[in-house]
Amino acid sequence: MMEKNNSIFLEISDIHWDQSNNDKKELPKQVEMQWSKKDWSSFEVSDWLSMYFNAKVKTLNIKEVEKKEDGG
Repeated sequence: MMEKNNSIFLEISDIHWDQSNNDKKELPKQVEMQWSKKDWSSFEVSDWLSMYFNAKVKTLNIKEVEKKEDGG
């Protein structure tokens, strides 16, 4: 039996950023990303996005999604 990859894919939507400062850069409202471990929390995901985009996340929605295999 083949072991499944432990990575999961998250669909993050309705991202609201705290842009109260003067830096009104273009930030995504939704992203899809691969998460390296099966267990995750909205705090971890929000924290990672905040660090990656250098802007604090106010609210977001997260859903695990099935990654479609590239057929061959």
